[in-house]
Amino acid sequence: MEVYNKNRDQNNSIHDEIREQNAKLRDAPLKEKIEYFQEYYLKTTILIVIAVIFVVYLAYSILTAPSDTAFAAFFYNNTGDPSSTELIDGFTAYMNIDTEKHEAYIDATMNYAPDNNSYDAYVSLEKSMAVITTGELDIVVGDTDTLDYFARGECLLDITAVLPDDLLTQFADKLYYAKSGENGERIPVGVYVTDSPKLNQYFYYVDKEPILGIVINSDNIDNATAFLRYIYIE
Repeated sequence: MEVYNKNRDQNNSIHDEIREQNAKLRDAPLKEKIEYFQEYYLKTTILIVIAVIFVVYLAYSILTAPSDTAFAAFFYNNTGDPSSTELIDGFTAYMNIDTEKHEAYIDATMNYAPDNNSYDAYVSLEKSMAVITTGELDIVVGDTDTLDYFARGECLLDITAVLPDDLLTQFADKLYYAKSGENGERIPVGVYVTDSPKLNQYFYYVDKEPILGIVINSDNIDNATAFLRYIYIE
């Protein structure tokens, strides 16, 4: 016994209509075919093309992106132009970093204050911790509150353990000490770079006393120390 399907007649009607429309289109003038396509298929086709372009662009971006990060610095609470690339462009040229193969950047949009619970400050810290976790971030520059925050989280190196002898001599009287970790041991986590010609040239810390610290799990210690040297080139 055949079971009656109440949707069968409707489905057959739809299929019959489609067949009928296709039959009509076979012999229709080109103008009518174009009008039919525009009415029923143009929007869908455009959306598919856009989706394909996006997928191709995404794949291209991933395949052609720099293979790793040669240098990354976060500038906190600075007064410079966050869109400027002059400082990092000069540094990559100084270090002969091939930016088609290796990424190098300075993010000068970061903000932090111990009594500031703003969305911007929260995003800045979350972004910093994410990049530190991956070992990508090399340098943090900021005020005492900022360096204290990262020192408490044991995110900064004892800078005297990694600086070469000439830089240790140069910054011997500019060391910044902060409490690190749970035991609160005070270590030199950074150096004051208030008189840096390059930072002053690009107005990064006008009327401020910036401190530069090196991230504890930086993958590019040599480039981090080279950056400190570079920002003192006249």
